[in-house]
Amino acid sequence: MKRRRFLSLSIAGLVVGSGIAGYATYKKCEDDNTVAFLGCAQDGNDGYVFTGANAQGEPCYTVPLSTRGHGVAIDRIRDFAFIFSRRPGEFITVVEIQTGKLLSTYSVSERYHLYGHGVVVGDKLYTSEGERTTSNGVIGIYQIWQDGTLDRVGEHTGFGLGPHEIMAIDHSTLALAVGGIQTQGREPLNIETMSPSLVLIDIHFGKVLGIHTLPDHQMSIRHLAMSTKGEIVTAQQYRGSKDDVQPLLAIRRLSGEYQQLVATTEQWSRFNQYIGSVACTESQIVATSPRGNCYGIWNIESGELEELGPLLDASGAAAKPDRFALSAGSGRLVIQNVQKNIEFQTSEVHWDNHWVML
Repeated sequence: MKRRRFLSLSIAGLVVGSGIAGYATYKKCEDDNTVAFLGCAQDGNDGYVFTGANAQGEPCYTVPLSTRGHGVAIDRIRDFAFIFSRRPGEFITVVEIQTGKLLSTYSVSERYHLYGHGVVVGDKLYTSEGERTTSNGVIGIYQIWQDGTLDRVGEHTGFGLGPHEIMAIDHSTLALAVGGIQTQGREPLNIETMSPSLVLIDIHFGKVLGIHTLPDHQMSIRHLAMSTKGEIVTAQQYRGSKDDVQPLLAIRRLSGEYQQLVATTEQWSRFNQYIGSVACTESQIVATSPRGNCYGIWNIESGELEELGPLLDASGAAAKPDRFALSAGSGRLVIQNVQKNIEFQTSEVHWDNHWVML
């Protein structure tokens, strides 16, 4: 296998051989430099950055990106963050979490493109990818080195078209949101025949362990979260008629049953057929809709909507067992503390689709 390992960031702050150069980072927050949130953002000048922010949402550093970023995977053992470019993505950028130091940038093969998500398991990074010509799904497998560089060492295939978010259930099983859509660039080609699914895959051998589908085949499964019990929550984008209103969240229970969450037709209509990000606390499911400018909170046991709130350009959802935090392109933050109180904050960061709470 041809090695595509790129040189580490030099002292001068340039990436060599990746075609993406001129990276630098800078500190902004003075009182608290402890990074609490990570996410991609827009810089206000038609540019894109990766941002580490403190608990108040103030940016501690920004790392410029050559194109729009999407999801972030974290490696807690090595203190690395992996930033994936937005579909059809071409690069993975590796950053040191607490300092913002750029370590490397990996450019994927011309045969594939990234769907913007990945997950770290042990010393491997697993990414959602697709063949450029067919959209056949691929899980890219990368060796993570101590200096922050990557080598592609394998792949899993044979599970469907257009995978999006990928998540580790445990050290032997991956969950994959398969959107079911063939695309050319970002243009869908098979909306009438699309076939989405939630797929469980053996992490070592790539064997498909389970496939779960929703009643409507035009419900593209895109984003994932996992409850503290190991239940899998999926977030959907509806690709049918613009006049239809469908449930946009579902949960795979430990029994294997795949249930749609509950809200009224009027409440689901607020989400404008799209959930952008989803996360779970011990008792709640939280989800955002940038198209609907809102967020929702569901009871994880009953599956029923508990709260629906406005949030302009709602973006990332992240959670711990005892609390959650939501970001927005408007800079607004919605944070639930350990006492379950909701706090609203304003940051200067124009957050993009997803973020991570450390």
